Amino acid sequence: MPQPKAGEVLVRVHAASLNSWDWDLLAGTPMGRIMGPFKPPFRTLGADIAGTIEAVGQGVTAFAVGDKVFGDLSEGKWGGLADFVVAAASALAPMPAGLSFEDAAALPQAGSLALQAIRRRPDLGPADTVLVNGAAGGVGTFAIQLAKQIGARVVAVDRGDKRDAVMALGADDFLDYRRTDYTAVADRYTLIIDMVANRPARHYARCLRPGGDFVAIGGTYGGLIGVALSGLVRRKRRLGVLVYKAAPADSLALTGLVRPVVDGIYPLSLGAAAFRRLGNGDHVGKIIITP
Repeated sequence: MPQPKAGEVLVRVHAASLNSWDWDLLAGTPMGRIMGPFKPPFRTLGADIAGTIEAVGQGVTAFAVGDKVFGDLSEGKWGGLADFVVAAASALAPMPAGLSFEDAAALPQAGSLALQAIRRRPDLGPADTVLVNGAAGGVGTFAIQLAKQIGARVVAVDRGDKRDAVMALGADDFLDYRRTDYTAVADRYTLIIDMVANRPARHYARCLRPGGDFVAIGGTYGGLIGVALSGLVRRKRRLGVLVYKAAPADSLALTGLVRPVVDGIYPLSLGAAAFRRLGNGDHVGKIIITP
């Protein structure tokens, strides 16, 4: 049984969710090897959790034993795919009444990434068009909902068989990436949120409106480097890689604002099957693990 140190709490995990980052570390993708060149840097993966406080370490006053909490542990020691995990108290937020553990676990990382990307354009409105590439993933399903609440027109890009699920979230149009290259058109989008950036940066610049923003959240190593370098020299059309900051306040802000899309709930004993579904890209929304 792990024991909390000063500033930490022990959480009994009731639900955890998988993120692409978990897959990258597990499978040793090029992106995953940035953090762990030869093996995952953490013995137990899993960053997004929801559960109850079992013990508190010295100096912790924000929480007490029995409190329901949720949060993203990616800036700490991870370990959420377990019955119990020790976490920094500062990484957690209190769970609002009425929120299930499964929905709470789905929110922190993917929801905060979508929210932080949308904040790149605080002036978004009905006159703007937002494109979400990787729309059926965790981040994408939240990004669609957030953009629609602002009133923007949303174009979703993903695999054709996921069209109905994505359109049900409020997207105005859908593109199957296997048939259509969304970057082939010019001057169309105010904001692009891309989870699978894998094209030359000039293609993204081409399809942005003057003054538009391209935000890469995930993608190939080469694609992300190209976007980052291009962003240093382009001004009329801004390209950049989102530098994510885990923020419990963002998780709280999202509750009641968006609806988590849960692809499936797996017991911890079937975690390997859950990871395979994530790695194959067959999911829509978030995959939940329950100890």
